[in-house]
Amino acid sequence: MDNKAFDLIADRVGEALDSQGFVRQKVDTDSKSEQIALYTGEGSAYSVLFDGEVKKYFLRSCAMTDEGPDNQWKNIAVWLFDPETDSTKEAESIAADFVETVEGPKRKAIVQQQNKKKKKSDEGNVDPLFFCNRLVNVFPSLKDDIRFEKEHYPSFRGVTFAREKIVPQVQYLLRTPGEQQRKEKLFTILDDVYNVGDLDVRGIITMVILNSIEGDVAETAREAMTPALQKAWKNALKYKGKNVKPEKKKKPKKSFMGSTLNDMRR
Repeated sequence: MDNKAFDLIADRVGEALDSQGFVRQKVDTDSKSEQIALYTGEGSAYSVLFDGEVKKYFLRSCAMTDEGPDNQWKNIAVWLFDPETDSTKEAESIAADFVETVEGPKRKAIVQQQNKKKKKSDEGNVDPLFFCNRLVNVFPSLKDDIRFEKEHYPSFRGVTFAREKIVPQVQYLLRTPGEQQRKEKLFTILDDVYNVGDLDVRGIITMVILNSIEGDVAETAREAMTPALQKAWKNALKYKGKNVKPEKKKKPKKSFMGSTLNDMRR
């Protein structure tokens, strides 16, 4: 398998999609003939797939759901590539074509439409699980944590999950130099979801996540918020340190069924 050509193409596509708000996700596959790179956005996803059996590169797209890509992949660009005879020059041509495709006005318009459609369908269904799924775009590792939570507990423990999985990552991000785009994306999501979320979601955002921010990064975080979110946080600070009735621990399920990525394949 020609990893050099695949990495070149996948990295170039990832760089082009990063400016549009897409995040590259880790994909594990046990296939010896396929390589896959996945990029997820708010309402749509892209993937670069190399199929060694047919010696072709595919640029594909599909819509996003709360669980991730809906896996109804559509090929939007296809190139032949033989690792044994083709060179870096051919890989460069494929990368350039894929980048030109995702940066084209037609594809950007489709992405915007899918984002609007996803946002509209989510209105009225903004619960803690939805909120945590949105944060996967900032913290990709949450995807596996969410899957584990759903497979081991009868109901999603929003507060517990936020305290154990989200708060540490938020604190680490805020203390990391740079990462301005991720920080802006984080507070955009917090503001958007707070405005449409239910009471549980609003409590998680203010009482759990925002109230965990302190020290020298607090002012930086405050400056990144909208006035409405600043006000909500100010009100929540009144309850910081006070006892709040904890979530009832649910007994874990005895069985565990692992997820596969077969549906990522063509």
